Amino acid sequence: MIRRQREQLARLFALSDALAIAAAFFFSFWLRFHSGLLPVPRGVPRFSAYLVILPVLLFIQMVYFSYQGFYRFKLRRNRLDDLFSVILNCAAAAFTVLLVFSYLKSYRFIGFEISHGFLAVYAPLAVAIVFLCRALMFRVFRRLARNGVSRVLIAGSGDLAALTAENLSRYSHFGLEVSGFLSSQPRAGVLGGYDDLEAVTRRHGITDLFVALPLSEYETVMRLIKGGNNLLVDIHLVPDILQLASLKAGLEHIEGLPVINLGDIPLQGWPALSKRLFDLLVSLCGLVLLLPFAALVALLLKIDSRGPVFYRQERLGLDGRVFRMLKFRTMVRDAEQATGPIWSPQNDPRVTRVGRVLRKLSIDELPQLIHVLLGDMSLVGPRPERPELVEKFKGSIPRYMLRHRVKAGMTGWAQVHGLRGNTPLDKRIEFDIFYIQNWTFRLDLEIIFRTLLKFQFIDRNA
Repeated sequence: MIRRQREQLARLFALSDALAIAAAFFFSFWLRFHSGLLPVPRGVPRFSAYLVILPVLLFIQMVYFSYQGFYRFKLRRNRLDDLFSVILNCAAAAFTVLLVFSYLKSYRFIGFEISHGFLAVYAPLAVAIVFLCRALMFRVFRRLARNGVSRVLIAGSGDLAALTAENLSRYSHFGLEVSGFLSSQPRAGVLGGYDDLEAVTRRHGITDLFVALPLSEYETVMRLIKGGNNLLVDIHLVPDILQLASLKAGLEHIEGLPVINLGDIPLQGWPALSKRLFDLLVSLCGLVLLLPFAALVALLLKIDSRGPVFYRQERLGLDGRVFRMLKFRTMVRDAEQATGPIWSPQNDPRVTRVGRVLRKLSIDELPQLIHVLLGDMSLVGPRPERPELVEKFKGSIPRYMLRHRVKAGMTGWAQVHGLRGNTPLDKRIEFDIFYIQNWTFRLDLEIIFRTLLKFQFIDRNA
């Protein structure tokens, strides 16, 4: 039932996207050439000639939306994530159309030149209309969902069952309604024991059964699955083993034998290569452009205090390998001689005047572009920690070392959520693991976009 609801919403969104693209195309043509708001020095082109652009836009954007996961999404998507994806989609589509039709015009396959102004109007207009249509379609879906409620029964009474109920309760817009629990222990919300599955299902009109039991109750799990199949309800297994997964569970087949890989990550193979090429391009351009600024910072550091311009510090990177990270020096010379390796507290007296400004604006991090170029770091990833601190925390914080399955980054998912400097480490690890499990190239671009948009390089915890 839940899968059908998701597929129905995906179809509605695909329909709304197609209608929005067409509406944006027609409105953009009118706005650019007939509204009188913009000059038309080359005259108004024939609308029939421009119509050939519409199917190209539809094809490019619908395929790209599908690639972005808009039609096979999780139950809930972040609106900011959606906005960034739509902006990227519309901008890429406009640029692609410009290249394609400029090429066709140069070889005289078409008899008109596409207006740059038309595409400049289309891209932002398409973003707005796609969002508006999606909001309207979501309202339509919520009305439809109320007429086909999925009544959910959860088998279990432990933390796993409670977490399942909590997560499902957030998606009432999918027509999901948690009716109650099956459990051997009487408590609030329990509708019966495990042997009462048939009676409870018929009494409450259950459509979906979620089995959230520990491995120790394997026989009960199998009995519930067998009973659920006989009652023709949709069965969803929430296996306790997934809580032991080191990173992300993925199903593999070895000569027909299904095997669950508990450490699967998406950043391997071609995705890792594309990320590396992007790092190389951006870091090389950044180092060239920022060279005069770096020289000015070096001069200010020399004037402000005695000591070297740069500071090298051991950090742990990919696969736990140690590298010496380069930063602009922000403290007095030999600052850790008395304290040893510690996290710098706020208003640290060891920080110099220029160093305080560099830290506040994260300018001291700019030399790390060299490490990105050399391959020790990436533009986006978990922040690297010092080996002494890693040894201290890896035994006390679950899954701490898993953040070293990818390259360390200059900015990351935790940083754009305000978790920088001396902030709760367990929360930072949670965000780092989410990034590793859900990496996409689009997510990297979003993190860079959020870093610039929210001025995350201004470190409030410096």
